[in-house]
Amino acid sequence: MTDFDVVIVGQGLAGTTLALHLIAAGQRVLVLDAGTPVTASKIAAGLMTPITGQRLTLSWRVDEFLPYAREFYARIEQETDRAFCHDRIAVRLFTKEAERAVFERRQADPQFRTHLADAAVDAVLPDDVADTEGGGFSMNAAQLDVAAFLAAARALLTVEEAAVDWGRDVAFGTDSVTVLGHSSRYLVSCEGFAAAANPYFGFVPFNAAKGDILTLRFKSPVPACSLHRGMWLAPTDDPLVFRLGASYDWAQLDNLPDAAAGAMLEEKLTAFFHVPYDIINHEAAVRPIVRESKALIGFHPAHPQLGFFNALGSKGSLHGPWFARLFCDCLVTGTPVPAEFDVQQYVTPGDPV
Repeated sequence: MTDFDVVIVGQGLAGTTLALHLIAAGQRVLVLDAGTPVTASKIAAGLMTPITGQRLTLSWRVDEFLPYAREFYARIEQETDRAFCHDRIAVRLFTKEAERAVFERRQADPQFRTHLADAAVDAVLPDDVADTEGGGFSMNAAQLDVAAFLAAARALLTVEEAAVDWGRDVAFGTDSVTVLGHSSRYLVSCEGFAAAANPYFGFVPFNAAKGDILTLRFKSPVPACSLHRGMWLAPTDDPLVFRLGASYDWAQLDNLPDAAAGAMLEEKLTAFFHVPYDIINHEAAVRPIVRESKALIGFHPAHPQLGFFNALGSKGSLHGPWFARLFCDCLVTGTPVPAEFDVQQYVTPGDPV
């Protein structure tokens, strides 16, 4: 008899969404979290935007992921009596004429049009706020206050603050695993980029990127929408405080704010945005990217008690709940891991694992 059904290492977006799904399925769950003050999840903007990228494409499986994410977060809001997921108007401003041409072609697709908002860009962003002469469009989006969600969800979880040394603290039995004195049927790594140092998952080819984010306090009111123009500007609960991001640095993988990255973000904003501001915070963290948009789940090839849920990248708020439900089914009912999301696809035959 084990103490728990599942022990999860890491209380970021992956670990928290998985733990909540498992608890809803009647599982005994323990979360071990190192309590690192700055992580990719804790500083994430939480933007769930249906139309993205230079090609203005629909976000991958957005018509499946976005409704499920909204439903999931609404349930946790009800259980915690907190509000942390908000519908937003997202404004995308064109940076060049070619983007306008792409947009005009995309509008012929009825599925694309369903995500567009009725609000005119110049009505959302008046002349004294931003230059909108280049054109753009508004869409119906959502935003998760990730830090508030993680804090609220913690009250629903059994959490122990502990850093796991995978070489010393973990022992595998025939049908169970022991970690820091706790026995469980499964142990799941939800460590974000920290999993790159996990000796059991050294075969995962992380393509991680550091991102810098600035927190700004505007000196006059700004519309409570998210704004996208080669960067993003995202509201917070304070109507004058917004967050500005984000840079991509594949070389310097640390959590130290980079002055040059911050300056680049400011330059992009002030090129068209007219409201003066003060910088009140500058943070940075490493996104756990393996491949664009698709997370990885599954089990270690030599230790079936050891699971993996990671690589949510920059779309964790949108994708996390759906992937958590999928992996929950694998853990609880033995549903096979779909091959396209299986972490074992990166195992090379003959490699030590």
